[in-house]
Formats: sequence, C-alpha cells, structure tokens
Amino acid sequence: MNGARTDEERNLDPEMDDIRLRADRIRFALDVGGTGIWSWDGPAQAFVGDRGASILWGLRQGEALTSQVLEQSLLPEDRDRIFDELRRASSPSGPDQCALEFRIRRLSDGAERWIALNGRRYGTGPDGDGLLEIIGTARDVTSRKQRETHMHLLMREVTHRSKNLLAIIQAMARQTVKDSITAAEFEQRFSARLRGLAASHDLLAARDWHGAAVGELVRWQLGPALDTAGSRIAIAGPDLYLNPEAAQNIGLAFNELASNASRFGALSDLSGRIAITWSIDPRDSDARRFHISWEESGGPEVSEPGRTGFGHKVVERLAARALDGEVSLTFPPSGLRWSLHIPAAFVLDAADLPAVN
Repeated sequence: MNGARTDEERNLDPEMDDIRLRADRIRFALDVGGTGIWSWDGPAQAFVGDRGASILWGLRQGEALTSQVLEQSLLPEDRDRIFDELRRASSPSGPDQCALEFRIRRLSDGAERWIALNGRRYGTGPDGDGLLEIIGTARDVTSRKQRETHMHLLMREVTHRSKNLLAIIQAMARQTVKDSITAAEFEQRFSARLRGLAASHDLLAARDWHGAAVGELVRWQLGPALDTAGSRIAIAGPDLYLNPEAAQNIGLAFNELASNASRFGALSDLSGRIAITWSIDPRDSDARRFHISWEESGGPEVSEPGRTGFGHKVVERLAARALDGEVSLTFPPSGLRWSLHIPAAFVLDAADLPAVN
C-alpha cells in the first residue's frame, strides 16, 4: 500500500484544482477592485489582513497587517472608536455586521488615507455565545472622501455666492427703478444689467469659479457692441486673470460703460472709437498694482452729466470700494475716460487655473 493512492484520493484532485481555480479567480477580482480581506478574532481581540489589505496600508511584501499595525496607523482621534466598534460587533449582544470608515497614516510613507471596512459575523463559539470572528472587506476610499469634501466646500461657496448675487440684484433693481421713468425703461435697463451680470457668471463658471481672463471678461461684457463696432474697439493687454471678486465688479463696470457708450458716447454714432487696455506693474512688491482703462474718442462731444444714476455709481464707486482701488472718471469733450487701479493680489497666476469647461 506504500505509495499507492486510493480512488477517493485520486477523485479529490479535480475537486482541489477546481477549488484553487475558484480561489484564484476571487483573488483576481478583489485585486482588480483594490479590495482586501480582513478578520477580527473576537476572543483574542486580534485584527489581521490579507495581502490585499496590507497593500492598502502601504506594507511591503512579507509585512503583516496586524492589530499592532492597525493601532499604530490609526489617527489618535479615530483609534478608540474603531476598536470599540470591532469589539461591539463581535459581542453576542451587538450588531451582526459593521461598516467603518476611518483615516490611517501609512507607516511606510506617512501618507494619510481613508479606509472603509465592511464586515459580518462568521461562526460562533463552542457554546454558541462567543463569536469566533468577523470577516469582511477593506477598500481605500480616499478619492470619494476628497470628492465629498470638495462638494461640501462647493455647496458652502454656492450658498455664499448666491446670497451675494441676490444682494447685488436687489440693489440693481432698487437703483434702476429710481433711474427709470416708465416700466418699459426699467425693463430694458434692468434686463441689460442682468445680462451683464450673467455674462460674468458664465465666464467664471467655465473655470469652476477660479477666475476669469481679463480679455475674455472685456469681450463678454461688450457683447453685440463688439460685433457692430468691429475695429473701432481696440482691446490690448497681457494674458492676465482676475479672481472672481475682481471679475464680477469689473464686469459690472464694463457693462455700464458699454451701455453708456451705446446711448451717449463713442458707440452712439459710426465714427467713435474705444481703446481698452490693461497692465500690471513689473515690480514685485506689496504696492504692486493692476491697471485697466477705457478711453473713448471720435464720437459726440461729451460733458460731465448733471444728474447721476446707478450706472454712474457702479462705474465710479462700486469696483473701487469692493476692490480697495482707485477710480478716475473724467469727461473731456473728446470722450469719456475711465481707469481703475487695484492691488495686484486680485490678479491670478494662469498656472493655478483649471482648463475651461
């Protein structure tokens, strides 16, 4: 009988091969999904993870994921909570499954990651009252947590911006009513201002509210006037970007300047011209400034208005106050001249902006 194999043993070979194949396929699927397997031994109060789980912890080949490694990697504020939850889940009076999310600091490189453990009771003790273990899966959910954090911050920002936007619209409505004689005049002026405000918002939304290119802001606010006037409007300046606050306030000013030029200034006839330029001081200091100007010429002769309305306030005061800047607004006979000078802190580095959506 020495060396001989029974029929029963030979019949087991295909079954063992099938079991190994199934195990390999399961392991392959877990690896593809970045999933590890862990267990918690209730009586021994011991945690252990397989190779897939060890990879999530950043452990090298041959290093085991144990209770000690788990404890050392957990952030202090999460440590007691996680072990308490594992003990509770392994208690006969506790829930039969657990779902935990917590942060770890990987011992190998110090990277902070979010881990999700999902487990369920497996088996009972000899007397049916002591749990042997909890078995479950482990996954790295850092990307999801980062998205959730980003979404939370985004919603707070949306709420803040919505309140500011409503305040601006209310002020625009109140002031436009004061400047309008008829309902039709109010509707025309208020709609034009809303379109200008919407143009700035659309431009900012295209870059996820990080900022707006000065050239694009100018062109969007000029709108149809740019198509009509063509080469009579000269736009020149370096490739600079403004943060959202500066873009909104300068956008409002340019909308009013364009409206005024169409009604009374350089765009009210076929000979007027407008030169729009911007620049930033070359020196790098706390006093560095961004400059932008609007100069009309060749149109009807102008003079300083005797009565000023909301548009005049926007052009002369709003941007300067909101952006800690200085405005120059003059009315020489040759045409209106406006310039704004604000701290360079409102200008962004193009490298920090996302691609246009």
